[in-house]
Amino acid sequence: MNIGTYQDVLAHIREARTILLTTHRKADGDAMGSMLALYLYLTAIGKTVRMVVQDAVQDNLCFLPEAQQVLRAQGLTGQPDDLALSVDASDMELLGDAAKPFFAAGFTIQIDHHRTNTHFAQLNVVKDTASSAGVMVYELLEAAGATITQDIATCLYTAMSTDAGNFCFGNLDDQVFEYMAVLMRAGLPIVQTARQLHLMRSREQVMLLGRALNSLQFLEDGRLTMMQLTAQDFAECVASCEHTERIVNYALNLPGVEMCFLVSELHDGIKFGLRSIAPHDVSLVAKHFGGGGHALAAGCTMQGILQDCVDIMKNALTRLLNGQWHL
Repeated sequence: MNIGTYQDVLAHIREARTILLTTHRKADGDAMGSMLALYLYLTAIGKTVRMVVQDAVQDNLCFLPEAQQVLRAQGLTGQPDDLALSVDASDMELLGDAAKPFFAAGFTIQIDHHRTNTHFAQLNVVKDTASSAGVMVYELLEAAGATITQDIATCLYTAMSTDAGNFCFGNLDDQVFEYMAVLMRAGLPIVQTARQLHLMRSREQVMLLGRALNSLQFLEDGRLTMMQLTAQDFAECVASCEHTERIVNYALNLPGVEMCFLVSELHDGIKFGLRSIAPHDVSLVAKHFGGGGHALAAGCTMQGILQDCVDIMKNALTRLLNGQWHL
């Protein structure tokens, strides 16, 4: 395990001619915004850069600067890069198809803020007190003396605000808002960007939300809630996993609720999104089932029959809720 600093990262960037950037599969706003901000900086200083990920850019993030430059890893060709840098991925398995070109590079680095991080790169910069990977990328660019352009500001705002629920939760402190002030001075179009990120919903997402709300159940005297989306729901709404983003929060933001989960029946498994309010740490449960995340927002995927998996998760979260989670 090699723990590094921002200065170590910058030293490797200076030496590299070609750089591969990647992030976790089904990249959200923090992952995509952080990667794009790095891309904008690295290309501005003359590096040859490829952004390679497993999945297509989510529809609600296609407006971001240079999003059209993101490549899919499947079938990718070309020579290995001098340097590969991953952002916002806590485990190498989360890179999906992008793991192969990542590990083929001459040297590997990761920047991440998940406390469940497995330190899978040759150089690991992990800061679990950071509210987002975007905060860490901002600090890297600050250490580099980089100019924050309007486009970089848009990408970093996307990263910082997405993982903090539009600045409603997470490890928020005065430093985050000082960074936001810099982004604003750089010309961040916050009204338009915030609307696109946090207010707009696709037709598919709204239809899925209706199905999820109709399934809402209150457990443990209303302290635990759950919502469910079946394969039939996805088919009838012509929706996919990306359209579930933010739906889980509707089950948490209710009086008396301390913990919740959204379960989605997908082609590759039974996916759980877990949320809680302090002091409950849902990452403990997520990690136990092979997932990860943060104390108040985590996730995992199980294999099996939907109802069996739901029963397992109900039991686990009930134990956690009642202080009985002991492995």
